Amino acid sequence: MSFQNPASLLWLLPLAGILVVLYLLKMKRRDVRVPATFLWPAKTEEVRANALFQRLRFSWLLVLQLLALSLVVLALARPQTRQRGLTGEVTVLVVDSSASMSATDVKPSRFAEAKRLAQEAIQSAKPSDRIALIEAGPTPRVVFPLSSDPAKQILALNSLQPTDAEADTGEALRLASALVGSLDGARIVLLSDGCFEKVTNFSRGKAALVYQPIGQLDDNLSLSALGTAETAAGRQLYCGVKNHSLKAMDGTLSLYADGKAIDSVNLKVNASGTWGRTVAAPAGAKVFEAKLEASDALKADNYAATLADPGASLRVLLVSRGDLFMERALGLDPRVTLDRSNTLPADAGDKYDIVVFDGVAEQPVKARGVLTFGAAGPGSPVVASGTAKAPGFLSAEKNPLLAGVDFQGVFMDAVQVVKPKANGEVLAQSNKGPLVVTSQSPAQRQVYVAFEPLQSDFPLQFGFPIFVANALTFLGGEASAGLIAVKAGQPFTVPTTSALRLSPPEGPAIDIAPTGTTAVVRETKRVGAYKLTADGKDKTVYATLRSDRESDIAPVKSLALGGGEVKATETPLRFADFWRPLALLCLLVLAGEWWLFARRS
Repeated sequence: MSFQNPASLLWLLPLAGILVVLYLLKMKRRDVRVPATFLWPAKTEEVRANALFQRLRFSWLLVLQLLALSLVVLALARPQTRQRGLTGEVTVLVVDSSASMSATDVKPSRFAEAKRLAQEAIQSAKPSDRIALIEAGPTPRVVFPLSSDPAKQILALNSLQPTDAEADTGEALRLASALVGSLDGARIVLLSDGCFEKVTNFSRGKAALVYQPIGQLDDNLSLSALGTAETAAGRQLYCGVKNHSLKAMDGTLSLYADGKAIDSVNLKVNASGTWGRTVAAPAGAKVFEAKLEASDALKADNYAATLADPGASLRVLLVSRGDLFMERALGLDPRVTLDRSNTLPADAGDKYDIVVFDGVAEQPVKARGVLTFGAAGPGSPVVASGTAKAPGFLSAEKNPLLAGVDFQGVFMDAVQVVKPKANGEVLAQSNKGPLVVTSQSPAQRQVYVAFEPLQSDFPLQFGFPIFVANALTFLGGEASAGLIAVKAGQPFTVPTTSALRLSPPEGPAIDIAPTGTTAVVRETKRVGAYKLTADGKDKTVYATLRSDRESDIAPVKSLALGGGEVKATETPLRFADFWRPLALLCLLVLAGEWWLFARRS
């Protein structure tokens, strides 16, 4: 037991001393003449000689009063008892729903164990305790805010589902800190296996941070690589398997082309080792899949898919002074793996499929596609001759690049005044000159736009992400019709004005409403093949995990969070106030003291 206000105990001695002194004092009497004394019973305490003090005699009233005084002082000292439990008076539970939490080394799974611990915490909370729940998934969200309604809280908790994606745990913790970081005595409880990237830029504020580790083993094989390459012997399909365990593991690998099996092999991978396989890829195949059967703890990384068309996967470099609109438009495209730089790196070489120059002068590159905004260079399909203010849109050609894009009403503060070269094709025109110019050659395709996005309101228009997606398709080459490959949990956009329907590998279909002329798909959180219906056309979306961090399922015992280290706490302690029972007991003692006094009187 401990005390929140131990200084109050110092009042016990002086107050008890005063009470005892009152019992040492005698009453001051006055003489009264009476006719006889036999009318009053003999009471020696009433006829003792009058004096200032008397000898202290035992009295039950004194004992009860001292006991009541002691209880009052103890209650004012706010005694506390230590109890085992996850929650405090104000608690935010952060439940990790990433792929590694689906590991089955804890039965039935780590995620189910995290939900069980959260439910126990809710059920064991006091009526006055407030609890909130945050899901640490691909997009963190508040499942329920701070409240004291266990029935609704457990109902919301049961709606949580695991994912096969990476989790943004750092953002989830920052969200929890925003809720309770300013409250004294608050607590943030992280229910996780610790298999996530190092968290930076995090401060818990006044709240205590408790990490409850979940998981026991590290037995796991994963498909670490799957792709195609052109060789002298023709197109080859390669696949890599990685063992994340400290012991050798075996399994069976099967490879498929357009749904038909082309190879199957038994394999054994040494502890912390890798294993590879290369086979001839059938001509004309569009989709390659790999499936691994093994007695490991995590199944999400035992499936992978890749598309044969190089335009279905694009490595893009954005050279910009910092355009968040452009970054977002590129990042939402499922084909794009995006790198950013303020200047063109010296080692860029031919490692990128597309280079985007956003307000930075275009430079010669070996990429098969170049997209330039407002800064023509020597390799551009135009020749610049100056700038002009406030141009007005005139016309646009019918071209797939401008499908769904309308420059009418787009404000442009300034444009480059340019003339197209011989190989340049003008697709959009303003009263100051060409707005959009393209060119094609066997080695490279180019798109030139005469203004910078940040010098216009084009990024705020519905047509901006559509234009960027159309440009990527033109520059990268036509992607496989009706096929999309994404990372599980990665959102992507689909140009449409009607509702989408997404049918997952398991479970009911999901309807997705568009925003303007695009719809954002965020529901591909489980690996496998999805059916996406848009504008009456069906597309197949292949979602895969491919994350070494999630596949390395060994539970982490201490976390690096915001520059500090947080160690695992198996069963954290909480302090419970004990003054209320003392106050109730004091009232009972005073009631007994009153009864005794009344009885003697």
